[in-house]
Amino acid sequence: MSRPVGVCWDIDGTLLRGGRVGGDVLRRAFVSVAGREPPPVPMGGMTDHLVAEAFRDGLPAEEAAALHRRGDEYTRAMVAAIVREWDGRGPELAEALTVLPGVPEALALLAARPRVDQLVVTGNVREGAELKLTVAGLAPGPLDLEAGVYGDLPGPRSVLIHAARATLERRHGRPVALVVVGDTPRDVEAAHAGGALAVGVATGAATAAELTAAGADHVAEDLSDPAALVAIVAAAGEDPGATFRERADR
Repeated sequence: MSRPVGVCWDIDGTLLRGGRVGGDVLRRAFVSVAGREPPPVPMGGMTDHLVAEAFRDGLPAEEAAALHRRGDEYTRAMVAAIVREWDGRGPELAEALTVLPGVPEALALLAARPRVDQLVVTGNVREGAELKLTVAGLAPGPLDLEAGVYGDLPGPRSVLIHAARATLERRHGRPVALVVVGDTPRDVEAAHAGGALAVGVATGAATAAELTAAGADHVAEDLSDPAALVAIVAAAGEDPGATFRERADR
């Protein structure tokens, strides 16, 4: 390959399904911080930091204003509460969690390729991400959890993609191609905003048609043909033409 490639894996709906455990973690964290149940929020593709903001902003105006007055302390408290809530959730996850088709094979095939880094770029805080991957039998493994980017970062999901790029370019000392693999339109939008190629897999809440409409560069129903993903990653490394960054700047 002419340049290194970073494969940025989303977790929920892409690598695995964790049932209702993650939603309960977020709910309980909000109750502990805000003293009330959270409003209903569509969370697909959101980071934990963004969910904290959405819970706050979905409240009646007076209650939301009270949390806004807490400023950054509120989101810091939410992230800390989410971390605490993941403690001891392994048995629940073990009962609910399912690894999605083709995932172990795709990870193994990509791990065998030179100059391909695989990292998680996920809306989960690190503690939740590592617990899910460990229970799923995907960690320890080829995913570089130290280089991963997690959902405690503030800002839009594209911030995670930019952070992943910065980490890998420091590692390699040169530009890298990024391939984001995710299951929601937000993953697709974040990939393009961060100058990455977007691979949509319809194993989460979004259909293949919805991922296509969001602008995904490649769409699959699932990863049951892992060689197809390997071919996409190989092509990203070999194509020295218009960079994905140039696309993001258009």
